[in-house]
Amino acid sequence: MSDWYCDELLSGRTTVEKVFEDDGVVAFWHTRPYYAHHVVVTPRRHVDSLLDCDAGTLASIFEVVRAVAGQLAADYGGAHIVTNLGKYQESKHFHVHVGADDEGATA
Repeated sequence: MSDWYCDELLSGRTTVEKVFEDDGVVAFWHTRPYYAHHVVVTPRRHVDSLLDCDAGTLASIFEVVRAVAGQLAADYGGAHIVTNLGKYQESKHFHVHVGADDEGATA
């Protein structure tokens, strides 16, 4: 299974522009953005997916997601918050996408 987050990001092999980091969570501008403004929030320790995440780690991640989404919503009128599971999860390391487009939120 592919784990870009452990193999590239957390190992330091790939450099990213970080938005936030502490001992448990990293948030950074996506290297291949889908949205005009696209941040990824992920735990530093390996967690396969949302379904495998303990409550403390989940709370830490979503505190950062809330702050990033709040800023994007203030700047662009809304934000997308997305995570994927199973066959929809390209990298098998829990992460949350927070994004906005210049024209604001869409359905």
